[in-house]
Amino acid sequence: MNLKDASGLAYNINFEAAALCFIALLYIYLRKKYYNTSPVNDTFRRLVFCQIIAIILDIGTALTISFPDKVPIWFNIALNTLYFASSSVLFYTLHLFFISFGLKKKVGVPLLFLSRLVLVTFLTLLVANIPTGIFFSFERGFYEYGKLHTLCIGIPLFFLIECGGTFMLLHKRLPGQIFAVLLCLLLTSVAGPVLQYFLFPKILLTNFFSLFSLILCLFVLVSPDYAELSRKRAELNELQKNLEAKAAIESEKIHKRDKQKEMLSAQIIDALAATIDVADANRNNHSENVAENARKIAYMMALPKNEAQKIYYTAILHDIGIIGVSEDITSKQGAFTDEEYEQMKRHTVIGERILSRIHEMPEMAANVRSHHERFDGKGYPDGLAGKDIPLCARIIAVADTFDALIHERSYKKAMTVEEAKAEIKANAGSQFDPDVVAAALEIL
Repeated sequence: MNLKDASGLAYNINFEAAALCFIALLYIYLRKKYYNTSPVNDTFRRLVFCQIIAIILDIGTALTISFPDKVPIWFNIALNTLYFASSSVLFYTLHLFFISFGLKKKVGVPLLFLSRLVLVTFLTLLVANIPTGIFFSFERGFYEYGKLHTLCIGIPLFFLIECGGTFMLLHKRLPGQIFAVLLCLLLTSVAGPVLQYFLFPKILLTNFFSLFSLILCLFVLVSPDYAELSRKRAELNELQKNLEAKAAIESEKIHKRDKQKEMLSAQIIDALAATIDVADANRNNHSENVAENARKIAYMMALPKNEAQKIYYTAILHDIGIIGVSEDITSKQGAFTDEEYEQMKRHTVIGERILSRIHEMPEMAANVRSHHERFDGKGYPDGLAGKDIPLCARIIAVADTFDALIHERSYKKAMTVEEAKAEIKANAGSQFDPDVVAAALEIL
């Protein structure tokens, strides 16, 4: 290797090392600034990746040529082959980068097909070079050109000129001064390898013109297309913040309305419960007492808070059907006759009919209908047994009976709390669900 080639080789290594650092920084900057996954960005990232690989291979080939006695020839051949392949892929990717700016229809499918055909043909010839040396070879440790070596320069230049033609289609989308600067850079990137070929004929084709291509990309990325992208992204971020703020305000309004509806519903239910108790002078706030105890039992059975609250609302209206029973029966002093008892039993069905109009809690009507069912199947109105009875109804049955036992009625005396609990426990498994009884005895 003569002095001229040696100086060119040193230039090649130093320049490419600096270019590698620059391109790495450029890639990091642009990836942070333009992090969206648009076709333009995706193609640009592939372009930079190809550029970095090509530079690394270029540096590797230059270094291995510097030590022909220590590096095997096959390793030099492999690096050169990979380097020329990566250079061609790089400029093919640069072409795709320009096309990704929405120029596919203008460029046309035939030109894309031609580009792919040229690339595949050249890569195939590179593989064929290994046994034939048609592009390059190493004779007595020196790098020698083959008969078709000019293709190693011509193919990348073909893609670069093709990129230039594609780039010309962008001129209406760029300001005049920026377009002029980009055009000068593009011409320089074409002239660079030509000058190198004549000045350093024995030095591998350097990738320095690829650096100009990436500077070109940098200018394109700050073109009106990307300025518009940044502006729209800022507008979208602002719009998102406004929407989130409006959503929070609306959510708060909905929450307040729900609270108001819940309070109104609770007040209406309390009013209905008071109406029921007024209709029967013997009740002694029976509805409220049963509802509170039913909710406590539900909590003891580890039911969710919202389920416990539904049980409370059902329990407070469990005897709403009383208003459909004759006042002569509900206000009677003393025990009921069989006929009166049958009339009294109808309050469960009447209650179901009234509450079936509450569409937001359809299970409430069914639970009110079943709150006098027995665990052994001897209850009314349907003779349900065991787990066929809704859990809410089984809980209300225990709370209802307990409150009735500890309060005096016209037909019986009141029991003490302990006596009532003993009575409840004695009927576990027959009248009541044993699990509900166990929970009730803990809190009553």
